[in-house]
Amino acid sequence: MLKLVYYGQNDGHWGPDVTLTGDPGTDNVTLLNAGYLGGKVVSLVASATASRGVVAVPCDAAAFHPYGFLMNGPGEFAGAIGPSGSGKISIVRAMPVILVDSQAYDALGTYVIGGPVYCGTGAKVGLVTSVATGPIIGTVNAIPTATFPWLGIAATI
Repeated sequence: MLKLVYYGQNDGHWGPDVTLTGDPGTDNVTLLNAGYLGGKVVSLVASATASRGVVAVPCDAAAFHPYGFLMNGPGEFAGAIGPSGSGKISIVRAMPVILVDSQAYDALGTYVIGGPVYCGTGAKVGLVTSVATGPIIGTVNAIPTATFPWLGIAATI
């Protein structure tokens, strides 16, 4: 999940790189299994499926440049991308200040107020991490605790 503190720029021009049926119940599972979770870092890429064109995918910093953060998770946006929706997902970028929960950050990371965060690679694709894996994507402004389980980020993307 992602909470916006300072809104940055919202972008809803891109669809996910998965096959959708238009049935939110089915599409929720498809999106969840493909890693489209609120707060995850995404990249824009040309889909290997010719009919899809440019799509948003969970970012692998080893291969792609981070573009922004997914604003909603599958349950929140699968209905919006169905037959009556736009077919697009919501992304926030342009230096927002955000809070992300544990589905979007590396729980094993060591976060320090004022320290940099990066986009993950390998098993941590799309996750915010403290491990230097590519360009800095933000600065930590809140550290998760048992009573406040959110990682605060002043984003640079």
